[in-house]
Amino acid sequence: MHPMELPAFPCGWIERQFPIGDRTMRVMLPFRPDSLLDDLAVLAENERDDFMPYWAYLWPAALHMVRAVMVADWPAGARVLELGCGVGLVGLAALARGCHVDLTDYEQKSVRLTEYNARLNGFQCFSAFTLDWRQPTQTTYPIIVGCDLLYEQRNLVSILDLLEVMLEPGGLCWLADGGRSVSHQFWYLAQERGYNVTIRGIDGQELSAPGLHYQLFELSRIVPGN
Repeated sequence: MHPMELPAFPCGWIERQFPIGDRTMRVMLPFRPDSLLDDLAVLAENERDDFMPYWAYLWPAALHMVRAVMVADWPAGARVLELGCGVGLVGLAALARGCHVDLTDYEQKSVRLTEYNARLNGFQCFSAFTLDWRQPTQTTYPIIVGCDLLYEQRNLVSILDLLEVMLEPGGLCWLADGGRSVSHQFWYLAQERGYNVTIRGIDGQELSAPGLHYQLFELSRIVPGN
């Protein structure tokens, strides 16, 4: 497939525009993603692995996380791993602020779409590939990000296990969530794993505990001897 071609898709595509920093990004999105729930391939994958096509939706938390990424105190040219890139909006924000981003998702269609959107906006400092959280690679990153990943309890341990392998010592992980109930359990599990966890709201204010609203979990771990 040519990198500037979109894959065939049962519900088709629609282009939208989003302000990110001082730019307006063109983003292709699945048109009527709910139609995927009746797609035979999706139904078969759900039967095999309890898969749902969440990647095809632009979740509201992504818009808030984009703004947080654009003002993040990250070094220029930082290497970033995005988990569950979906349609690619958060990854575009990291690229827009000069990071080198590895864009990943469990679903190959998501990876292809995110690569398309990155190239559509002129970015080159990225790679895009599939990644199963249950099978982390040995590549490590100083920054790992993800948006709307904390939607099912069964994913929480897999995400934390991946961070044990792929987050550099002293690294930072940002996970944005729209306010799902399981996020409270993630907060406890992350602290049990030895992470310092700060929760921030839409305006960056620190929150005392998770709630049923947008929240950004900042996970960091103190390196012994520092």
